[in-house]
Amino acid sequence: MVEANDSEDHDELPSTPREGETGDAAPRKKRDVYPVGPAGDLPPVQVTPGYRLRVVLVLASLLTFVALYLALLAASGYLVYLTLFEMAWLPGKGIILNLGAIAASGMLFLFLLKGLFHNRPFSSEGLVEVTEADQPRLFAFLRRLCEDAGSRLPGKVYLSHDVNAAVSYPQSLLSLIWPVRKNLVIGLGLVSALDLSELKAVLAHEFGHFSQASMKLGQYVYVANGVVADIVFGRDAWDRALNQWRSVDIRLSFPAWILSGIVWVLRKLLELVFRGINLANLSLARQMEFNADLHAVRIAGSDAIVSGLWKAERAALAYRDALGGLASVAEHGKYSEDVFAQVERSLTQLDARLGKAPGARERLGPILARYERGPTLHFASPAERVSSLWATHPPNHEREANAKRVYVAAPEDRRPAFSLFVKREALRRKMSRAVYEALGRKARELLPADEIAALIEEERGEMRQAEHYHGLYENRLLDPGDLDAAAAAIDAGAASGALDRGGLRAAVLPFTGDALKERMARVDALRGESELVEALSADRVRLKGKTAEFRGAQRTRDGIIALAADVQRELRAELAALQGADQAFFRHVYACSAGDPEAREELLQRYRFLLVIQRLVVKHNALDEALDGALQGLRGGTELSEDDFRRLAEVLSAARAALEETLRTTKPLVPPKLALLQRGTLLHRFVLPEPLVAPLEGGGISGAWINELMQQHTGALGRLRKLHFKNLGQLLALTERLDPALFPGQAPREEAGGSVAAAASTRAPATAGPRGAPQG
Repeated sequence: MVEANDSEDHDELPSTPREGETGDAAPRKKRDVYPVGPAGDLPPVQVTPGYRLRVVLVLASLLTFVALYLALLAASGYLVYLTLFEMAWLPGKGIILNLGAIAASGMLFLFLLKGLFHNRPFSSEGLVEVTEADQPRLFAFLRRLCEDAGSRLPGKVYLSHDVNAAVSYPQSLLSLIWPVRKNLVIGLGLVSALDLSELKAVLAHEFGHFSQASMKLGQYVYVANGVVADIVFGRDAWDRALNQWRSVDIRLSFPAWILSGIVWVLRKLLELVFRGINLANLSLARQMEFNADLHAVRIAGSDAIVSGLWKAERAALAYRDALGGLASVAEHGKYSEDVFAQVERSLTQLDARLGKAPGARERLGPILARYERGPTLHFASPAERVSSLWATHPPNHEREANAKRVYVAAPEDRRPAFSLFVKREALRRKMSRAVYEALGRKARELLPADEIAALIEEERGEMRQAEHYHGLYENRLLDPGDLDAAAAAIDAGAASGALDRGGLRAAVLPFTGDALKERMARVDALRGESELVEALSADRVRLKGKTAEFRGAQRTRDGIIALAADVQRELRAELAALQGADQAFFRHVYACSAGDPEAREELLQRYRFLLVIQRLVVKHNALDEALDGALQGLRGGTELSEDDFRRLAEVLSAARAALEETLRTTKPLVPPKLALLQRGTLLHRFVLPEPLVAPLEGGGISGAWINELMQQHTGALGRLRKLHFKNLGQLLALTERLDPALFPGQAPREEAGGSVAAAASTRAPATAGPRGAPQG
């Protein structure tokens, strides 16, 4: 973790070489925060023929768009002129036709004209602007970096809380005529992970963009895309006016219906142009990234930019993990004064946490492997996917190959990048509040970072499932059966002396140890086979060749699909056996609790709580999928048919009704003891802290109403999932306390304030909705 020092009079920056370092980090002059760059003759940053070709393609696509757009605008304007001055006025009822033609042509002209007024100014929401007076070290660093890069200083410098560094500028037609200074955005989530050399390389990459002439072309593309997007996908007062016109008598509205057809054709035509411009620009953007990387290599060396990419990927994962934990404890009104301390803590735990995840080494190999300086490629896997941090950027292995095509060595300055900032504690505190605002929360009292970290670990420990369960409680419904009937039968057997305790225990042993491990491996394999068969049947995937190995033999697509019934029958049988395990575990543990009335009461309370919350989670899970499907049309900007609109209204009303039912169900429910859930908490207010959104009324659905409903649905579902996993974790801990020998060789769990010791694995991340939530 970076140690904060708030004294602006503190002249010395950390300069002592760390353990294992060479003299690269030799003591420096006072306040010298600028790392030494590469020495000797450096290769020039050359513009490749491929780069020039892509600039030409983007320019050609833009000119095509401008020509088409102006031609359509001129044609619609001429049509207005014809209807006003050249069309012969018809007598009698023909006047209605004349007026309709004038109105329709005028609306068509306005439809195209409104694109010229597209204006999307730079938004500083969530950003904090800093000046040289605020951060003198940072600006001294930027000034020297601009000198090396041959670039102007940014117009403004903003800090964000996320893992990013970016160039931004206002997006308006005026900005295409008058030159504007580009702004620089630096994410403190990224700064938390980098050293000074790496931050120098990352910012040199951004200043490489500053100096690219094609950035202006990219600005034109952005504005053109905004114009097209407004016309093609936007729905505004113009569309509402057209809809109202179409709703009147057909004798008056037939011009509106004709106009609707014309507009539909125009939108489809412009959508094709939109996709063409984006395709050409995406190809150019990739070349611009390669070019900007070479600027960074000249200024900071090959290793700094590649190591920066590696750490940025790791920081993105750590940031997401940290935000999950912070958001989870924020549900209980606990806020950290330094969220970046949690990001740094997550970074130190990243390898241990991800290394245990199934398939992590295959999916995240280069990110988990330690980066070694030198010309050898680190991101060498050709199977690596596009960077998860910047989806529009080239894959990391291509960027590294480009940066090391001519390897440039440079000294390494391993001082933390946060050394650039003064008044760090106050800055981190201010940006921490920005994080909570981005999460939709107003952080009141801020607590020390270490205290929040302890609460996060406590809650995560409560939700973890130990490795010895091998995923037994993930991605399925628990079915302990009729609790009252089973309890009554066991009590009667115990009272008569006929209770077979050994038999009850023997019934659960096949679901422990190696037997459980083999069974769960079988379940996972069957699930994988089922998913493959389903994907092949729906043509979502195709075999690489004519055949593929499936169940020990090479089979064609049709041969694999023909086994669907066998796969489903075997999977159902295995899942039914797991449901039998749920019932066997309840009967055995209930019998074990005979001598401990307090434990028995807790056991029954937790099982009953589990069944109620599980039922609510299943209901909201199903609605989550239905809502996602119903809202696809709105996300795509398409106009909904009457049937689609009616279905959307039905799904939205069902989602609100489900929230209402959840509130009724949880209002009388008293939760068992759970970490961070204070005694006396009203469960319905925890599940939905804000008033339930009003029911739909009238024939319209506003975007604001949909957003409010979706936020409430998503929030309630996340909290229900969390309650499920917290209670399940405590239930498993109680099981192990009542029969400690059931899972031999495992570290005992401890009960401390409702927590489960952190000796368990990291199967379920502690977010608002842990992985493996019950599925319906």
